[in-house]
Amino acid sequence: MGRFEPMENTAKKIAESLREEYEESNVGYFIEDMKISENGEYISMVIRDDYDSRFLHLFDKEGNPLPGWKSGIGILCQEDVVVFPGIENVAIFTKCGTGEIVVYPIRGENPRENFRRVTFSRPPIYVSFTTMERFVVFGDMKLDFSTPAEISAVFVPKVQSGYAFFHAIRDTEDEIYILHTFKEPARETPVLRIGKISYPPHPYYSPVEFWDGVEVVSAHSPAPPTRSAIGDITLMDGEPTGILGTKLGKELYVLTPKKVKIVSLPGELVFARFTEKGLFLLFGQFGGYLYGGFVSYEDILERNVIKLEDIAERTFFGRYNPEAVDPRFSGISRNGSVLLFGKSSGRISASGRFYYYVRPDSNYLYSHVPTETSPEREEPYDQTAGLREILDRFGGLILYGPPGTGKTKLALDLARGADKVEIITFHQSYSYEDFIEGFRPVEKDGKLLYAIEDGILKRLAIEAIFHGIEGDKRDADYQTKKKRVLEYLMSGKKDFKPKGRFYLIVDEINRGNISRILGEVITLLDPDKRLGREYSTVITLPYSREPFALPPNLYIIGTMNSTDRSIAFLDMALRRRFAFIELLPKPEELGNVEVGGVNLQRLLSVLNKVIEDERGKDYTIGHGYFREVLQAGGEERVRALKDVFYYKILPLLQEYFYNDWETIRRSLPGFTFIDEKGRIVEMDDDEFIDALQKLVNEK
Repeated sequence: MGRFEPMENTAKKIAESLREEYEESNVGYFIEDMKISENGEYISMVIRDDYDSRFLHLFDKEGNPLPGWKSGIGILCQEDVVVFPGIENVAIFTKCGTGEIVVYPIRGENPRENFRRVTFSRPPIYVSFTTMERFVVFGDMKLDFSTPAEISAVFVPKVQSGYAFFHAIRDTEDEIYILHTFKEPARETPVLRIGKISYPPHPYYSPVEFWDGVEVVSAHSPAPPTRSAIGDITLMDGEPTGILGTKLGKELYVLTPKKVKIVSLPGELVFARFTEKGLFLLFGQFGGYLYGGFVSYEDILERNVIKLEDIAERTFFGRYNPEAVDPRFSGISRNGSVLLFGKSSGRISASGRFYYYVRPDSNYLYSHVPTETSPEREEPYDQTAGLREILDRFGGLILYGPPGTGKTKLALDLARGADKVEIITFHQSYSYEDFIEGFRPVEKDGKLLYAIEDGILKRLAIEAIFHGIEGDKRDADYQTKKKRVLEYLMSGKKDFKPKGRFYLIVDEINRGNISRILGEVITLLDPDKRLGREYSTVITLPYSREPFALPPNLYIIGTMNSTDRSIAFLDMALRRRFAFIELLPKPEELGNVEVGGVNLQRLLSVLNKVIEDERGKDYTIGHGYFREVLQAGGEERVRALKDVFYYKILPLLQEYFYNDWETIRRSLPGFTFIDEKGRIVEMDDDEFIDALQKLVNEK
């Protein structure tokens, strides 16, 4: 057992070497690309300087330039460049003109003079450099290329009136396995396949003849999206196993000769690669942390859901920022001992081209360290900890997202341990008089009179201010507290010291008329205008003519559903005074619970994928919809799931897809719960479970 630790000395030596070459010549530089070799012995880097010149550098895992690589070798191309670090050679594929590959030896004192070149008659579509150091070239049938005698290459012709999209390649002396998405000319639906090609390939005279000769070892239809695909292939006991996911996706397609399955992940995928230790996964939990670790081959083949606790040698890599992670800057050695992972950013080059680069302030190289010398230090993610920091900074927070994502629950969690918590719900008739103060009818001596009554915010503010100036005097009634607070506010003192925490939770905050409810009090929501702050402000209320202020330890948390269009029309004055936090469905919160053989996490993911594609993420279904199912026991779970599905989820889908049932039937081939006229189809328990299984499995 072990974990990954930053190789800070290695990164420092690499930085010193690059600074010596570039910055001492008064030239800035960025790491535009980097990869680790299969054996983990060296790192290749493409450096772009301020003049848009690019150079290839090789460093060993201690951070020293390889012999003969003291300075970078120039890359004479401004177009895209792909580097392939092999065991004996490193290759560079450039897309300038008709494209070319330059191959340099890893060892040797003068790689600049001992290079070999592969040239093309027209640009290829795809080039790969395999573990056996063969080139696989994919392109038009009219493509010609020349290779030196000591370099072997395999040509794969483009599919006529169809397409092939390559995800990963693994080869042996006699065979080449390709994980690819394939669409035949006569079929509408693309297929994810593992294809086997004999080496050397059998003679062929047309693309059709070549592809007919490819042995399909495993296949899944329909294929997942190819955009931002993350795939790999390995050999287990001589048989290929392939995996394919997408960046920020939560599923892996697993293909073997004996089975095809979809595995749910504990977070959003960033990188995946097969190693001798198992499948290495790098994934993030939205709003949480970034993790990396290994999943055993047995778990990959047997489990349908991978949970966080299933990740062996799990390492915590800090906060997860989806915009800063990039599979192109990720890699791991085959033995799992050296990890390359850089956080990315983007910039415009001197010639006006946009490109990504590795952020220089981030650790990008890690080594695997045994647990004995590196005790477990993982920090469990507490969502409320970060949000309390935001509350302290802004004083107000609005949680928004689809229904069932736990907004109110999170608000209550944030307020746990507070000195006082009040909960209200805004609606169209909620008013300033309810919230701040106003005239209310009271009966006195048998007569109906009108008196000024304090609203919920004013009462809570007085409680919080009194707590700050007098401490926790529980025996004091409200009128006593109010009198003392008014005296303090009228004295003009500026030295208020808040004590304790007071919370006002406003459910459905966007349902009320914000401007009318808050009135002049909206000014006091600014953090710097709270009592005791730099621009501390005390106003005079219009009905009572009493002074009023908001203390900094009175926190307002609002919740609202993103499906409600009124969010778009929120008062801009309110928007700038609150922090906004989006909460999205988390299928992983449902764990590995199955009801009648239906995995709840998978079911929610399938439904939300279609809803998000057709209506947008604001309309997705929250994991909270299934809370009653999780709370039910044993045989009651089927009944609970059926009730949730029929009385909550199906009516929601009826609303989302009203008069457009073909969309949901097309997107969910196994969906049989609503007929073509939009009517909910009643089923008994067995029919219901069978229909759910069909829905999940077919999707």
